[in-house]
Amino acid sequence: MKELPKEAAIDFVKMKRYGNLALCNKNVPYCIPIAYTYTDEALLLYQRSRGRTLEYIEANQKACFEIHDIKGFIDYRSAIIEGWISRVTDPAELRNSLRLIEKNISLIDGSYEEIVQAITSGKAGGIYKIIIEKLSAVESSE
Repeated sequence: MKELPKEAAIDFVKMKRYGNLALCNKNVPYCIPIAYTYTDEALLLYQRSRGRTLEYIEANQKACFEIHDIKGFIDYRSAIIEGWISRVTDPAELRNSLRLIEKNISLIDGSYEEIVQAITSGKAGGIYKIIIEKLSAVESSE
């Protein structure tokens, strides 16, 4: 296994669309697969429902995000992002984040106002961002 240079690690993260969000609450870990969008300083996540994920985020804002591409035992690439996760609450930032997510992973149908209202009223989970403190990536050395 060899570590990827920073630019190669960023390119890998930009290329993928799904990863695993790991959180912890009262020493109990929790991990979910989720779509993401990379920006220069953060990962953007759209969490549709309210539930355990949001409970964990509210209790502990430290987060880890894992992305991988595994083709075989000796043919793989993976990245780990560590940082702080927070809910996007500013209306302008929320709308901009939704547009970036829709453009990147096509999960939202474009009715931004309805989604913004659902999020701000508490009917939907929300948009979250992980401020990236550390990004490391490795690949097989063969």
